[in-house]
Amino acid sequence: MTDDREVLLTAAELLESGEPFVMVTVVRAQGSTPRNPGARMIWRPHTAAAGGSPNGAHGTVGGGQFEHLVLDAARSCYDKRSHATEKYVLGADADQCCGGTMEVFFEYHGRPARVAVFGAGHVAHALAEMLSHSPVEVIVVDDREDWGSRDRYPRARCVHSWDEGVRLAHEHPASTLAVVMTCSHDTDFELLRKLLVRMPVFLGLIGSRSKRVCLFGRLVASGIDEGIVQQVHCPIGVGDTGKEPHAVAVSIAAQLLMEARKLARA
Repeated sequence: MTDDREVLLTAAELLESGEPFVMVTVVRAQGSTPRNPGARMIWRPHTAAAGGSPNGAHGTVGGGQFEHLVLDAARSCYDKRSHATEKYVLGADADQCCGGTMEVFFEYHGRPARVAVFGAGHVAHALAEMLSHSPVEVIVVDDREDWGSRDRYPRARCVHSWDEGVRLAHEHPASTLAVVMTCSHDTDFELLRKLLVRMPVFLGLIGSRSKRVCLFGRLVASGIDEGIVQQVHCPIGVGDTGKEPHAVAVSIAAQLLMEARKLARA
């Protein structure tokens, strides 16, 4: 039987890889029960890898009909991307002669949204600081190492190659939000052209409506389908919150966090 230490090691590996799962933990047990508080099990919606079970479970919190009920609850939490605590009376709920009661905590873990910020200027600096307090991974991309330094962005991952930034945005496009806000319209154009090859779930461009017309026209003229180009959000943000860098960042952060929430519920 997989012990709880192995379950924790597996959870750490899954968190590192970003594969979603539900951690199941016994938090209270009274009377005669098959496992004690602290017993853990992982459930994934696929047949588990080495050491797992055909039902997707890794580890056990008790077996029998009780564990079938637990797995049903784990599937529900996975589908809802939620956390929950359930109480089970083993005799009445699971038809088990143990007779005790168990409380089980279900905790969904999924890949956090990745926000790739192309450009490390004043708005990006304010934006990264706001997002650093949210459950998203922030990557700041700029080939100017002094602007995109760890000193300026202590809570973000700093990348000093545009191509590497594009690669990271393409790595997990279904959970990546990318915003383009460099100091050069030509650089913005080249980045958009590359990002649109495998478009992230959200792609935004800072700027005015006239910038939108100009760059969108160039993108279509370069051979990119107009329907794809029109999916770029520009101007980015939820509305006019002011022209100061911090005020602009508030508008952009609000939109990104709303999009990240949609991903969490997807």
